[in-house]
Amino acid sequence: MKQIFLYTSLAVMALAVTTTGAAPEACEGTVQFTSQSNFQVRQAGRQTFVEFDFTGLHDICLADGSVVTGIVEGHLVQRTSANGDFSLRFDEVLSYNGGTLGYRGEGSLTRGNWHSNVMTVGLGTGPLAGIHGQGTFVFTGPASLTDVIYYVYTP
Repeated sequence: MKQIFLYTSLAVMALAVTTTGAAPEACEGTVQFTSQSNFQVRQAGRQTFVEFDFTGLHDICLADGSVVTGIVEGHLVQRTSANGDFSLRFDEVLSYNGGTLGYRGEGSLTRGNWHSNVMTVGLGTGPLAGIHGQGTFVFTGPASLTDVIYYVYTP
């Protein structure tokens, strides 16, 4: 299922590049969680699951080259194994100037190796319409992360 979603996302980005002729543009940004709610922890065998809703701030690059900060709302689920390996996934919606754009991300730490993927979901609305992106992220603190997302802008 994960691979199908990834391939679908790559196909959408390839279609966007083919349609516009534009190469993806790198955008470095930050995400800062400002609040967490509905915090839940449960144990399943030797694994611990943590999930919560969050709000925060997320940078995004617009087609005109400007970097703006939107407000995000989302949900995160993390699974931690007894050996310290963990995985997480999140869905969020970024709101900026009356528009919205969805994101979905996954990350995992296995035997000390970090792997992550984040991508836009949907077409976006308002000033965020036609923005498609895919990239990576890394946590810089318990409630903050940095990301590099390669965006393609379609009319």
